[in-house]
Amino acid sequence: MIYDRTISHETITEMVQHIEPTWEVQKATPADDGHHIVYHLDIEAEIGRRQCVLKATPPEKSPTCDDEARLLAILDTHTSLPIPDVLGVVDEHEYLPTPFFLSSTLPGANHNRIDLTEFSETAVERLARSTGRHLAELHSLDAVDSYGFVGVDADETLSGERPSARVEQIVVQNPTHSWVDYLTAEVDRVVTGLDATRFGDLGATVRPVLEARIHALSGEFDSVIARIDQSLDNVLLDSETSAVTGLLDWEFCIAATPAYDLAFVEHSLSGGNWKFVPEVPDHQATIRSAMLDGYSEARSSRIVEQFRESRDCYALLANLHSMLNFEDWFDQVDATDEQRRAAVDPLRKRVESFC
Repeated sequence: MIYDRTISHETITEMVQHIEPTWEVQKATPADDGHHIVYHLDIEAEIGRRQCVLKATPPEKSPTCDDEARLLAILDTHTSLPIPDVLGVVDEHEYLPTPFFLSSTLPGANHNRIDLTEFSETAVERLARSTGRHLAELHSLDAVDSYGFVGVDADETLSGERPSARVEQIVVQNPTHSWVDYLTAEVDRVVTGLDATRFGDLGATVRPVLEARIHALSGEFDSVIARIDQSLDNVLLDSETSAVTGLLDWEFCIAATPAYDLAFVEHSLSGGNWKFVPEVPDHQATIRSAMLDGYSEARSSRIVEQFRESRDCYALLANLHSMLNFEDWFDQVDATDEQRRAAVDPLRKRVESFC
């Protein structure tokens, strides 16, 4: 669904001054992509000029950015991940678009999710290795003990204040305590959803394959906060080294196993559906290798071995998610009809190869 993500300069100023009453908005530049209202702001404050980011939920969209702001505050306090500093949150207001929050900016360049084609092999390796180290640190945070969507149980309604940073606020919504049960339900949801797509005929093929692989999984199924979607548009990169300098957009996180998260990040970071467009270079193997190296440097190699053992199961599921969201994904990158059509058969063949 396409949301109206524009608001007036006057409204932006009111939102900012609800959090910082003396700040003046000199310039407001809307973000290029996404489903939320996001503006990059040039601010005149008492201590001089500074830059901030304003994020709000469009009226037609279910409110989520209040949870995101609180999760950012928790991660900023309890990890060394490159997370924006949340300056204030407004949960409810009579007429301003809520919820919304104001955050600091981080150094680095933001890219479109399809820009990986412009990266050198060395840059891709540095990006992926840096990503692996950050995922290892995220997975080290002891915050969840079941599986499902991650939310935050807010202990207060905010009207411009900074959110609390207590880890105990993190909750798993409608939690499932068995990893096999969680995956089985996820397979049923995704495969059933394929019926409404151009890939509906694959359901009968992939369902028994996935069910068999799920029941063959073994090991310790640690529950961690899983990033899942770490495409290029959700990170900031050092312009010289291509190392990750900022982690953006924490709206969608789940509690899952580390190996599952590694498989989905491998898929999203390598370009998602874009790598199936003919003549687009596929860096997925390079990303997988460097990401696992970075992960091993920062955390137990046991997780990496578990990832290798279970990758066929999780990677197949990641590609089915791509099929389920095929049209919406290509809408977000303004792909041509020709590019969209050209990606269908390669994606189908990738899924068939996993079967």
